[in-house]
Order: sequence, then structure tokens, then C-alpha cells
Amino acid sequence: MTFWLVPIQEDMWDNIQYDGVYGYKTNLSKYIKKGDNIIFYVSKYYATRYGGKIVGIGRVISDWYYDETPLYPEEKVRNRAIFPHRVKVEVWITGACDVKSLIGKVKFVEDVVQLPKYLRNAPANLGRPILDSDAKVMEECLRQTMYD
Repeated sequence: MTFWLVPIQEDMWDNIQYDGVYGYKTNLSKYIKKGDNIIFYVSKYYATRYGGKIVGIGRVISDWYYDETPLYPEEKVRNRAIFPHRVKVEVWITGACDVKSLIGKVKFVEDVVQLPKYLRNAPANLGRPILDSDAKVMEECLRQTMYD
């Protein structure tokens, strides 16, 4: 089972949780496969509640597909798909884990001074999977913040 970290906009999180769909602007099928897990990180840009936090982990339950139907809030405003490359996900844990609280506990952040470089683009972590040990640390952090 492979874990991937992906940044999302805060307003996409409800759709990911309730519609069970994650979308991106380009096809990520060479990285993220059916059966893998996606760790969702809310980027700080325009975020009011969850910016800088990991908010959940979901299992990929479909192959990637292309769909131009507006799904996410920004897409509905523009009346066009911005993230048409999509995959179905089953979110199995949610919370609000501050990424900065993970410093020193996870190995994927090799240079703390350059933390943002590990959190941008999809998949984040410079296109590398997240170590199972790091994923367990993130899962535990989510469990501790489930009801915050």
C-alpha cells in the first residue's frame, strides 16, 4: 500500500469527503494507483480554517478518469472543470493535523527550512511516495485531532 501526499484547496475538502472524488489539473495515474492512499494537505492559500493542515487520508477505489463536469466550488463559479483528471476515493480518517507539529517526527521533510517545497504540487514530497512510518505518524496525529 503506497501513500501519497497531495495539496488541495480548502474548499475542495467537502467534495472530496462527501462526493468521494479527488481531482487534479493533470493526470497523476503514473504515480497514484487504485489501492493507494492519498494524504490530503490543505494549502495555506485562501484557507480560513484548515490551511497548513493534513485533513484526512483516503483510499483510491477507482482508476483515473476524465470528467469535465464542474464539481468543486471554483469550477462551479467558472462553469468549467479545472481539475478534470479524477479518481474515486474513500476517506477513512479525518482530522486537522498541523504539518508543523510533525517536524522532527517524519522523515520526508529533509530540510525544515525548505518545508514548503515538500508540500507543493501533486504528488507532493517532490513526487515521491510517503514512507509507511511517516504515514503512521500522520494517521496518529489525525486520530488525536478528530474532534477538534
